[in-house]
Amino acid sequence: MGLPRPGWGPAGVFARDFPMVARSALILVWPLALVAVFVSVRHLVTGNPIGQDSHAYWLAAHGNLSYGEAPGQRDAYLYSPAFAAAIKPFALLPWPLFCAAWFGIESAVVVWLVRPLRARWAIPVAMLCIPELVVGNIYILLAATAVIGMRMPAAWSFAILTKVTTGVGLLWFAARGDWKHVIQGAGATLLIFAIFYTVDPTAWSAWAKFLLLNRNGTPDSGIGFMARSIVAVVLVVVGARKQWAFLVAPAMVLASPVLVSFVPWTILAAIPRLLLERPAPSRSARVHARKG
Repeated sequence: MGLPRPGWGPAGVFARDFPMVARSALILVWPLALVAVFVSVRHLVTGNPIGQDSHAYWLAAHGNLSYGEAPGQRDAYLYSPAFAAAIKPFALLPWPLFCAAWFGIESAVVVWLVRPLRARWAIPVAMLCIPELVVGNIYILLAATAVIGMRMPAAWSFAILTKVTTGVGLLWFAARGDWKHVIQGAGATLLIFAIFYTVDPTAWSAWAKFLLLNRNGTPDSGIGFMARSIVAVVLVVVGARKQWAFLVAPAMVLASPVLVSFVPWTILAAIPRLLLERPAPSRSARVHARKG
């Protein structure tokens, strides 16, 4: 059935322990992939342009940084000033070239995410990413953050400084008592904030006010967003205790401020590589081993 082999480490162990889950995933992924293609085609034929979300990033980085548009509106910029500053060199390109570059970068990340998989898995997982490629959001980059963040905690600063609550993955290290990595992730975020705040403190104040005004997520209800965030934290903690790194991906999806379309689920493309992660023993496990 194309299940991961035991030599694949955690992926093989999980497939061995939960064979029905692994087989069901392969059965379900193809229909979901076809739905993703349908959603993408419908988006385009109804008159929506390619890269409608990345256009907001281009405008913000092009010198039109503003938090005046509400989430969900066309060209609304939702992320920190640091993100706009980071992509500013790309924003010097004309919009069509910027759009093409953004599409190319995310496409390359998708190829990297599915590379460990056999074709029967890689093709549908890549197809699941098509809606995100069409709108040009950052969910594919967040999927990469989930993978890289397991080894380089500083990578979580990308999630925290964009879709803030998707940085829930940093709690993985706290749940394992790995405070060194927690400090690395939090420290990198604070360092980026400090550097860019000195450049434009007004923009950061505007972003903070924007986040407070939209703290309940949109267009979810406050209860829905809070409930999802609590479940996300639970998933990360359980994953850390069980050494199931793949649970970080669905946790990030649930913690996403907006969860009303197919696009945020793109983060699940991180699961194949997260299944191959070999987490170091937690602090409690190391202490127990020394006592033994």
